[in-house]
Amino acid sequence: MTRRQVAGDQWQLIDPFLPMGEYGPSPGRLRDQFEGVIWRFRTGAQWREMPGGFGPWPAVYGRFRIWRNAGVFTALLEGLMLEDLVAEAEQDPRPSAGRPAPHPVVAVVADKAYSSRAHRAPLRECRIKAADPEKKDQAANLKKKGSRGGRPVAFGAGLYRDHNTIERLINRLKDWCGIAPRFDKTPGSYLAGLELRALMIWPGDLLQTAGRSPHRTGPGCAARGRR
Repeated sequence: MTRRQVAGDQWQLIDPFLPMGEYGPSPGRLRDQFEGVIWRFRTGAQWREMPGGFGPWPAVYGRFRIWRNAGVFTALLEGLMLEDLVAEAEQDPRPSAGRPAPHPVVAVVADKAYSSRAHRAPLRECRIKAADPEKKDQAANLKKKGSRGGRPVAFGAGLYRDHNTIERLINRLKDWCGIAPRFDKTPGSYLAGLELRALMIWPGDLLQTAGRSPHRTGPGCAARGRR
């Protein structure tokens, strides 16, 4: 028996957003084919190596192409993001006066590689703070110039401390062996795999928000070794 790729509580969040009719298989095969696509990107194996429990691999691959070309994975990810916003709104009892205005960009967090004047100047023109640390050689050159070197580069230590959040997310995306090596032949297929991985992360966060433990389906690509 083929191991399930999606837990029951996760599937309850995903199922309503999957299309039927023109872009979907029969209801009895919907979950099998969807989990077959997950299996392929999770393991990094070839489509033809797919276990038979997900159905014939040409059918699963064909369904993946239909979903990819129709933007199903993008729509599914956006739907789960909306569910997350609704869950946060239900936890906040304060009344809302419509959709909140988007927050302006006030700072950009980057690594030392982007601390040069060429990168900081466009941000300064837009009044955006650069919160990346300065390289030692750049600081030494400015100090050597004295007053001609200008003001010391500002460093937002508090903001930079949170940049590891992005790095941790990238590591979670690369936990799937079909994502880390980037060997898909077309950018569209790789983007669909990224969206699929992201939308598999989102249900776990939603379940944690609801007070339930997310389902884990085994070690990641780093733990198993890449193909």
